[in-house]
Amino acid sequence: MFSSLGLFAQEANDCKVNLSLEHDMIVSKKYDEALTYWNKLYKDCPSESEAIYSDGVKIFKAKYKAAKKAKDTAGMETYKNKVVELFDKWLELFPDSKLVAKIYHDKGYFMYTNKMGTKEELYNIFSTGFKKDKTKFTNPKSLYGYFDAAVDMYKNKKVSFEDLINIYNEVTAANEKLIEKYTLQMEDLQKKEEAGELLQKEERRLNAIRKNLPVYTIVNKKMDQVLGELGDCAHLVPLYKRTFEENKDNAAWLRKAARNLSKKDCSNDPIFGKIVTELDRINPSYSSSYYLGKLNEKRGNISKAIFYYKKAIGLTNKAYDKAKVYYILATIAKNRGQKSQARTYAYKALEFKPSMGSAYLLIARMYAKSADQCGKDKFSKLSTYWLAANMAEKAAKVDPSRAKAARKAAANYRAHAPSKTEIFMNGMAGKKIPMKCWIGGSVTVPSK
Repeated sequence: MFSSLGLFAQEANDCKVNLSLEHDMIVSKKYDEALTYWNKLYKDCPSESEAIYSDGVKIFKAKYKAAKKAKDTAGMETYKNKVVELFDKWLELFPDSKLVAKIYHDKGYFMYTNKMGTKEELYNIFSTGFKKDKTKFTNPKSLYGYFDAAVDMYKNKKVSFEDLINIYNEVTAANEKLIEKYTLQMEDLQKKEEAGELLQKEERRLNAIRKNLPVYTIVNKKMDQVLGELGDCAHLVPLYKRTFEENKDNAAWLRKAARNLSKKDCSNDPIFGKIVTELDRINPSYSSSYYLGKLNEKRGNISKAIFYYKKAIGLTNKAYDKAKVYYILATIAKNRGQKSQARTYAYKALEFKPSMGSAYLLIARMYAKSADQCGKDKFSKLSTYWLAANMAEKAAKVDPSRAKAARKAAANYRAHAPSKTEIFMNGMAGKKIPMKCWIGGSVTVPSK
């Protein structure tokens, strides 16, 4: 008996030693060396630690990647199946793990990006993980994969239209929260960059956000495209008419319904007015005032729309909500020919969201269209385009999702400004030209 106890103790000790050695090699990315110890752990003590599975996933992902690079088809098949097997074993042996939602997410992401499994299998994996903890879904491709699978399930009559719309709402909301989260981080880092206080690690982080942030925006657009005609007014209006009575006291339902109808430009239908009115009755808030603004704007009641938009601003503490409404007010003012007021609203939007490239671009367009009003001769009039270009360049600098379009706009504006020859011939290099119109201030003529 004592001999057996000693043997068990020795085996347990061996497991701990092997796990420590294996994990150290994983940290150093020495996957082949780690595999010898990992095989012993997986065979002899599979329940010792979750690290066996998280490390195993890393080992076989690395081997799959190497096989893919070597165009080893058989190896690729073996290793990617091994990765999925490890996710399943992990869930089987550690069903109460704090990482359960992340395991489902990572398994679904791996299968989706490597074209494994059916749409139904992917739907079940993503759906289970998302319901357990949606905050673990931080990869835009996973969110898209979940929604794409849900659309397929609906088309095959395995998910109802109402459930599909609910999934669309939840997935797009999760994606929008991530956009806001990373935008805030980017804005904080951009402030440090402008002040020359950015650390090397922070610079890498800023570059990564600038590179990846547009992907989240693209994913939202792609989900709208995938939803396609299923999410148009012809489908949404009957759904909300049918379910309105049972949900008219449910603020969360009313908010989502109003959001979808507004997003799909269905606010002309009377059901939108009923939903928004009920929402304001039971829960007067930023959302209800915002949608009442939308409703009145759609009906052409611009003064009333402005009243509700301004009310909405006062009912929220969220900077991005305020920025969104100020931008709408800027657009309304621009359309009414109130350029100075529009610029004021656009700058207010930028106060609350410094990375709102669309606000800079709105100002740029107004400057460009005012060229004929802002000078006494051809040279000074065309100089307005430099101001427009400067605004477009600011948009490109702060907003990676609009950087390409903003740079193109800036180049176009500069092409309309006086040429180097005209600057030289008029002897204007480096001089300031006053903008004697609504723009005010002055523009400095480039010296190079």
